[in-house]
Amino acid sequence: MSGTKKGWRLELPPLLTVPYLVLCAFFLIFPLVAVIGTSFQDGFSGWVRVMQNSTYFTALKQSLLLAVWTTAEASVAGAALALVWAHRLKRHGWFLAILNFAAHNGGISLAFAIMATLGTNGMLTILLKQVGIDLYPGFQLSSIQGLHWAYLSFLIPFMSMIFLPAAGALRQDWREAASTLGAGRLQYAFRVAGPVLLPAYLSSAALVFLQALGTYATAQAISGNNVNLLTIQIGYLIQQSLFRHADANALSFILLIMMVFVVLIYRSANRKAARWLE
Repeated sequence: MSGTKKGWRLELPPLLTVPYLVLCAFFLIFPLVAVIGTSFQDGFSGWVRVMQNSTYFTALKQSLLLAVWTTAEASVAGAALALVWAHRLKRHGWFLAILNFAAHNGGISLAFAIMATLGTNGMLTILLKQVGIDLYPGFQLSSIQGLHWAYLSFLIPFMSMIFLPAAGALRQDWREAASTLGAGRLQYAFRVAGPVLLPAYLSSAALVFLQALGTYATAQAISGNNVNLLTIQIGYLIQQSLFRHADANALSFILLIMMVFVVLIYRSANRKAARWLE
């Protein structure tokens, strides 16, 4: 503890960070090095085998398709929710609690909820059937279409929650100044609010894309092995295949490269957003 003019400040020794650094090494750095090293255990011939495998290529294509599809919808819907509720949270804190729960709901619990709602005998399925709308057999929950709705159930609140700070940073005096200068709502939206929010929107959408691309537990619980996604392929190769761990690590490395690229986009957009929203 050291005394300052503003009061007492607690100074912690740097050695207290050592346990955290050890955990990072064991659960992040060492596994990453092992994945990269093992992916090259067969040399470049193993990578050629992975690249030429049509099953893996389909998994990559469908993963990107699902991630782009759900990100496009979730980013628009989530941003709209954030803009509507950003300045009302002081009186309606319950909305933020609901967003927080929905954004972090996933895996087995979310799969059960989706099945109980949109399954063959789900609540919504039965209600729609009573009014003459039969979802089945045209709709299949264990398909890309079914996963699309499951992903949106947590990606929309996730986007809304991380975009709320940017939406709440819009100042009322900006709107008043624009109105004083004769700008209408559309002019304010496109010339003032839009340019200010665009970097924050892009950085938030990048995080949503990462969430969609890396989702495993929810997709596996809902579809099993019926949908060929990159994360499901990796899980299958690691857990059930005895001789193809190198393929799993190569696919993991491909997924890692894509995520690093998106993180770079996020960092770039986030820096621009910080200039306006500090």
